[in-house]
Amino acid sequence: MANERSREKIKREAEEEITKMFESILDYAQVACPTPDTYKVLRSKVLRVGNNCIRSLKLKFDHYEIEFIPSTEEVIEFKQSQ
Repeated sequence: MANERSREKIKREAEEEITKMFESILDYAQVACPTPDTYKVLRSKVLRVGNNCIRSLKLKFDHYEIEFIPSTEEVIEFKQSQ
């Protein structure tokens, strides 16, 4: 159960990081592309490659035992008042 939650967490985190990367790439591409039509074609290709990468990684993660070990900043302590 904990491994499944850890696996889902890493899938979400990988997707977020890859999405940030191709958003940055598209920002640069919009500056570099001379026409809106060129940018539109490039944008479509970048999004397709990025989404395919996300899907591929998610499938590969299913073949691993994954355990999330929180950093000290992510650990929340609950103290019971008496």
